[in-house]
Amino acid sequence: MKKNILIIGGSRFVGPYLVDLVLKDGHDLTIFNRGNYSSNYPNAKFVQGDRDQGFSSLKGQHYDVVYDTCAYNGEQTHRLLDEIDCDFIVHFGTMSSYAKTDIFPIKESHPQGLWPTMGDYGKGKAECEDVLASSSKKYASLRPVYILGPKNYCDRENFIYKKLVNNETINIPGNGIGLNQFVFASEVAECLYLLGNNNIEGGFNCTGDEYISLIDLVNEMAKVSGTVPRIELDMEHDGGNLDESLFPFSNENFIIDNQLIKKTLGVSFDSLVSRLKQDWENYYKDNLK
Repeated sequence: MKKNILIIGGSRFVGPYLVDLVLKDGHDLTIFNRGNYSSNYPNAKFVQGDRDQGFSSLKGQHYDVVYDTCAYNGEQTHRLLDEIDCDFIVHFGTMSSYAKTDIFPIKESHPQGLWPTMGDYGKGKAECEDVLASSSKKYASLRPVYILGPKNYCDRENFIYKKLVNNETINIPGNGIGLNQFVFASEVAECLYLLGNNNIEGGFNCTGDEYISLIDLVNEMAKVSGTVPRIELDMEHDGGNLDESLFPFSNENFIIDNQLIKKTLGVSFDSLVSRLKQDWENYYKDNLK
């Protein structure tokens, strides 16, 4: 069934994949953002605006589904609920909004809260979920782990590959054996789209099936890029002292369960190494910054 859909944000990384999925199915699409990265969306209506200044330019419109890709605090989610007329909201959440635990894997029933190393980002995203949960609006929240893929605006793959190619030392925080999970931008977009297109309510983890230590991740990326890694362990910037300018991932175990989303949506996730190889050949090999 054709729907009237609004995407808030949607200009980069995961956003363009989501836009393509919405348009491919023939829905009417409006995109609301500041226009800092793109204002040219063929076959979609673009409305320029800053969400923190309000959604007055959307007044009088009704949307079947709103994909909110850029709510970072509870106030922003409140404003969406107060000012936009819609039936269903898909919130782009994060694994970082879970309360800290040492029991893994983390399931969707685990409480939202504070994970100290995730800082204000995780705290703000937890606020968004609290606001949605206390409202009467039907909604879904997708909680991805670290997202990888071409044109990643977070300096993740680019950071590591550049160090490898230039034969520079890579300073991994702590002992480097913290286990992390990853998911790719196109997979996140697919999950977002399916939740909204089918009006499926609830919170859903979004991650690949595998987990890997930081040292092994760097070693695998070295194999992919045909380089030899120079690794040093940086004990000073472990845990709460993580400096993402020195390494993009935290050295702590963070493993979440993905069975619910696979069962509910019928999705599957590519292997980490196969997608790293694909993205290296198709993008990063020729686009390191």
